[in-house]
Amino acid sequence: MIKRISEFEKRRKNRRPDKGFTLIEAIIIIAIMAVLAAAITLAIVKYLEKARLAMDVHNASMIKNAMNVHPFPSDFQGRDVWFTDPVTGDSEHYKRGWVYVDKEEIRCSDPSTALAMIESGLVYVSPETERGIKDCEEGGYQWFPDGPDHDYIRRSAIDEYVFHNDIVVKARTTWNTYQLDVYVDDDGELHLGGSASNAVRVGGHAKDSEAAQIFAKRVGLDDSKITPIGEQNSP
Repeated sequence: MIKRISEFEKRRKNRRPDKGFTLIEAIIIIAIMAVLAAAITLAIVKYLEKARLAMDVHNASMIKNAMNVHPFPSDFQGRDVWFTDPVTGDSEHYKRGWVYVDKEEIRCSDPSTALAMIESGLVYVSPETERGIKDCEEGGYQWFPDGPDHDYIRRSAIDEYVFHNDIVVKARTTWNTYQLDVYVDDDGELHLGGSASNAVRVGGHAKDSEAAQIFAKRVGLDDSKITPIGEQNSP
């Protein structure tokens, strides 16, 4: 009996066997996928950092506005600061306060900066605590409530009002702290400054002029006094 071979069987027998990928081809494909994954990851990280920076700048701008509209008293309880202009050599005297923000908390240097934050709704305390701080500002004395009280949590080692809420620093790589400074000169005129740092702090605030300049420019303070965190401009 003669066995007839179908056209399908002929084609199947004549087809070259499928050898799949060679080792070199597989390595090349894996390398390309790794490069693409790294590029995508980097793009996502940059996008997230950009979003975090935008949130920090938004919060810092609100703090700046709060400092700008608060009526700082003539006997403002700021720290004495002597500033010498690097160009003219002229020396000036200021009372200085600040709102310092890191990844964990917000610190206000005195009753006036604390009240500016409270009255603008950026931090919240009980009415009793707000009245107590207001009495401090008007009476020219220090008083710190027993914490915690809503956003107020404690008194710092250098007599700051310490708060905690969602205003804390969001950025991961550009800065880890930022600060809004307020200066009241001997004529009662208000001046604002801004700074930031991404340096590791050991035993105090770390200086970081690059981060300070970026921050000051983004919050519209690049023409004001820029005080890198840690530099008190005092003699």
